[in-house]
Amino acid sequence: MTFSSRRSIFGFLKAFMSLPTSRSITARTLVKLFLTSLKLYPVALAAQFIGMAGIAAAFWSTDAPRSALIIWAVFGLLELWISLVFVRSFWRDPRKAEHVRLWIRRWTMLASSAGLIWGGAGAALMLPQSGIYQVVVVAVIVAVTFASWPVYSCWMPSLTAFTLLSLAPVTVSVAAQYGISQTIMALILLVVTGFVLYSGRRLNEMMLSAILNDDQNERLVQRLKVEVSRSEAARRKTQQESERRAQFFAAANHDLRQPLQAMGIFLDILKRRATPQTAPVIEQITRTSSSISTLVEQVLEVTRMEFGRLELHPEAISIPELFFDIEREFGPVARKKGLKLRVRPIPATVTTDRLMLRRALQNLITNAIRYTEKPGAEVVVAARRIGRSRVTLGVYDAGPGLTAEEKKRIFETFYRGAAGKRNPGDGFGLGLSIVKGICRQLGIDLTIGSHPGRGSVFRLGLNLDESEQVKYLEKETPPSELIERLDGAALLLEDNPFVKEALSAKLASWGAEVIAAEAWSEELLERVKEARARKGRFILLSDYNLGDGEVTGLAAAGLLEAGLGAEIPTVLLTAVARDLIEADFRERKQAGKPLPKEMPVILQKPASDVALNAAIARAAARVEPAAMSLARSESSQEDSPAGERPEL
Repeated sequence: MTFSSRRSIFGFLKAFMSLPTSRSITARTLVKLFLTSLKLYPVALAAQFIGMAGIAAAFWSTDAPRSALIIWAVFGLLELWISLVFVRSFWRDPRKAEHVRLWIRRWTMLASSAGLIWGGAGAALMLPQSGIYQVVVVAVIVAVTFASWPVYSCWMPSLTAFTLLSLAPVTVSVAAQYGISQTIMALILLVVTGFVLYSGRRLNEMMLSAILNDDQNERLVQRLKVEVSRSEAARRKTQQESERRAQFFAAANHDLRQPLQAMGIFLDILKRRATPQTAPVIEQITRTSSSISTLVEQVLEVTRMEFGRLELHPEAISIPELFFDIEREFGPVARKKGLKLRVRPIPATVTTDRLMLRRALQNLITNAIRYTEKPGAEVVVAARRIGRSRVTLGVYDAGPGLTAEEKKRIFETFYRGAAGKRNPGDGFGLGLSIVKGICRQLGIDLTIGSHPGRGSVFRLGLNLDESEQVKYLEKETPPSELIERLDGAALLLEDNPFVKEALSAKLASWGAEVIAAEAWSEELLERVKEARARKGRFILLSDYNLGDGEVTGLAAAGLLEAGLGAEIPTVLLTAVARDLIEADFRERKQAGKPLPKEMPVILQKPASDVALNAAIARAAARVEPAAMSLARSESSQEDSPAGERPEL
C-alpha cells in the first residue's frame, strides 16, 4: 500500500468519525448530545447484563474454563458499575460544558472497555466451540451491539471503538475456521459492522441537527420575547407620549388663548378711547393680534389632526342647506372685495362630520376670495353628482392659478405659492394643510385642478347618503316604464331601516311576497323554503355591506343557495364599488367559501325603481330564462281582453 493510499484512508476515517462542520458546535451542544444519548443508556446496560448472563449460562456446562467465565463476568459487571457511576457523575456535574473534554475522554474509554469485553468473549469462545455455541456467541454479541450503538453514536470515536472492538475479533475468529458457513457468517458480521457504523453516523447527524435546531428556535424565542418586550415598552411609551400630548393640547389651548382673549379686550377698550393720532397704531395692533390668533388656532388644529385628536360626529347633511349657510357667511366678504360668490347646490344628502366639512369648505373659500384679484370676478361653489352614489363639492376661483410644482406641494404645512409670497400678510400656509387633514380624517377624496393665469378648483368627493335611495324609490314610475310584475317571493337584506322599509314597499307593490331582514341568519332559511314552496319563483335583493360583524350580501347569497340546493336570482343593491365586490367573489372562490354559482347582478345606489326592476329581471332571466318567458306570456294574457287571448 502506497503512502498516498494510506493517507486517503486515514483522511476518510477522520472525516467519518468527526462531527459535521456545516454549523458551529459548542460545548453546550455536545453536552445536550450526550444527555440525549444517555436516555437510552439503561437499555444498553440491560442488554449487556442479559448478554453476560446468557453466555455464562450457555457455556457453564461446556468445556470452557469456568474460572475464565467468572473473570470475564466480573470484568463485565465492573464495567457496568463504572458506567452507572459515570452516568450519575455526569448528571450531577453543574459545569458539564466546561468539563466536556474530560467527559468525552471518559466516555470513549468506557465504550472501548465495553468493546474489549465483548470482543474478548468472541475471540475466546469461538475457536474452541462449534455448532450451536458459535451461533449463540455471535447472536449475543450482535444483539448487544445493536442495543448499544444508538447510545455510543453521540460521539463517533466511541461508537467506532465499541463496534470494531466487539465485532472484529469474532469476525476474525469465524473467518479463520475456513468453512463455508463460517465464511458466510463472517460476511454477515462485516455487513452488520458497516451497517452499525453507517447508521450511527446518520443518527449522530440527526440528533445533532435536532439539537442545533432546538437551540436556534430557543434563541429565536428569546429574541422574540425581547422584541415583544421592546414593543410593549414602546407602546407604553407612545401611550404616555400621547397622553402628554393631549395634556399639552389642553394646556396650550387654554394658556395661548387666554392672553389673546385679554389682548382683544384691551384692544376694544383702546379703540373706544382712540384719538386721531393713535387710531392707525391701534388698527395695526388689532390686525397683528388677529393674525396671531389665526396662527395659533391653525397650528393647534394642524397638530390635533397630525396626532389624530379629532372627534368625529357623522350626520346627514343637506347640500342645499350647507350651501345656503356658506353663501350667507361668505357673500358679504366677497362683495366687500368687489367679487361675486355664486353657489350651485344639488338636491342631495351626504353623511359626514358637519363641522369638519364646513371648516374645509371655509378654508377653501377663504383662499379663493383671497387670491381672486380681478374686480367683478366670480368665486363659485358648486355640487355635482358623479354616477348614482357619489357627489363632488367644488370651489372655483379666478386667481393666478398654480404651476405643476406648486400643485405637488400646495398641501404641505407652511408652504405658500408664488401668489402667497407676494402677499406675506395674507395667511401662513396652513389653510390647505388643514383641509387635507380634515379630508384624510373624514375619508373624503381631495383633488385639485389649476391652470396658471386662469384659476384653480378644489374638489371634495363624498358618498351620497343612503337616504337618497329612499327618495328614488318614493318616486312614482309611469306604467309604461314598468318592466314586469314579480309574482313570487323575495328575500330582502338591508341594514338601513329606512331603505329596507322603502324597498319592501316597492317589492310588495310589484306583487312579491317580501321577507325582510337587516342581516343574514340561519332562521331565515326555513322562512325562505316555505315562501319558495308557496310561490315557486324566488329572488334575493341584498346590500353588500350588512353591518359590522355580519356576513356580506355576497356571502349570504352563497349560504342561501347552499341551503336551498338551487341557484337563486340575486341582485346586490349597494354603494360599494363593483371592482371590490368582484375581487371578493374571486377571493372567496379560491378559498372555497360559500358563494353563489354566478356573480350577482350589481346595481349602484341610489337606483331608480325602473333600474331596480330591470336588474331583477336580468338576474331572473339569467337563472331561469324559461320561467321568465312563461311569466311574461301569462302577464300579457292577463292584460289582454278575453277574446284576444291566444289559444293554448
